[in-house]
Amino acid sequence: MTEHMHSRDLSALRVELDAIDRGLVELIARRLEVVAAVGAAKAGTDSPVRDVGRERAVLDGVAAVAEELGVSTDLVRRIFREIIGHAVDRQVAELQDNAAGPLLVGFQGVEHAFSHLAAKKHAAGRGWDASYVGFPSFAEVVAALTSGACDVAVLPIENTTAGSINQVYDLLQSADVAVVGEETWRVDHCLATVQDVPLSRLTHVLSHPQGLEQCAAFLRSLRGAVPVHSFDTAEAMRTVAEKGDPAYAAIGSAEAAEAHGLVVLRRGITDQELNFTRFLVLAREPVAVAPRVPSKTSMVLVTRHEEGALVRCLEVLARGEHSMTKLESRPRPGRPFEYLFFLDVEGNVAEPRTQAVLEELRQVALQLKVLGSYPAKVVRADAAPEADAFEAVVVPPGTP
Repeated sequence: MTEHMHSRDLSALRVELDAIDRGLVELIARRLEVVAAVGAAKAGTDSPVRDVGRERAVLDGVAAVAEELGVSTDLVRRIFREIIGHAVDRQVAELQDNAAGPLLVGFQGVEHAFSHLAAKKHAAGRGWDASYVGFPSFAEVVAALTSGACDVAVLPIENTTAGSINQVYDLLQSADVAVVGEETWRVDHCLATVQDVPLSRLTHVLSHPQGLEQCAAFLRSLRGAVPVHSFDTAEAMRTVAEKGDPAYAAIGSAEAAEAHGLVVLRRGITDQELNFTRFLVLAREPVAVAPRVPSKTSMVLVTRHEEGALVRCLEVLARGEHSMTKLESRPRPGRPFEYLFFLDVEGNVAEPRTQAVLEELRQVALQLKVLGSYPAKVVRADAAPEADAFEAVVVPPGTP
């Protein structure tokens, strides 16, 4: 009798939880409706999409409620950053020329890889009717885009733990593509295998080289396990599932582990808790960005091979009051020990002041290739001063 009552009570609690979960989703949907109304109210005005003060007030307000109710403020802030980010993406999408029909989005890897998850996040924010296709390498993704085999490509460009992804930079300098967007993904690696076994039993750990690098300290603690390169984190999960040997584990997303029926042995194994990857969204042609949308412009700069050449280019940006958010050097093809530079600056090629800066850069640089202007997802750390540096810069570029 007692066991029966316990079972019935557990069933009732689960029903209650299901009702609460549905209520949460309904409230998110209601919030998005109000956000749409805010966007409509701003239509035809010069009001910027982003309101930093309002954003800070929202995050501080929900954190205060969380503290009052005994809920983790970090958890609540993370949830609301995602909700706010999605809402802002939808507002930006309303100001852009959306695709007329379904889009095929290319990425490197297989289903449930971090690139796939980031691509889905970006498409949802833009309101795209999208399907997805994975390719074994970055070069094959770009080749598919330029040939018309896919409509958009999403490629990782940098990670806050492992640094820049040079293969993608090298492709940008040679391919005839445009940068039309960016996306961020908080990479929370987990370790998974086919059974719940002690870590001491593991002999091999599979992952993409970036995944292994981002979890280097944790891997060193597994003294009996050998790291093994896989072309993708989700592919590593699939390989471990197919092998069926509990001595083999994989590092990747919890989504990939769940999809392949694996047991998660450890979560949060990255060397840095705040581990983000930034992705670029590429298309064959540039897309105009509305002036109200906070934007960035990416470019490739070749300086003259003389003293002070790069400094003169940077002075042009400073005089034009364009904040540089990224500077990356890469070897110049066919010119040993000479370099070209990738720059990201805050600004929009549709704005006269940015046009003037680009024209002056063309005068002082040897070559200038503008890759495109796009809505900024990563901005200066001015919205969450209490947070870690990169946590601050990946907050949404606007709050309704």
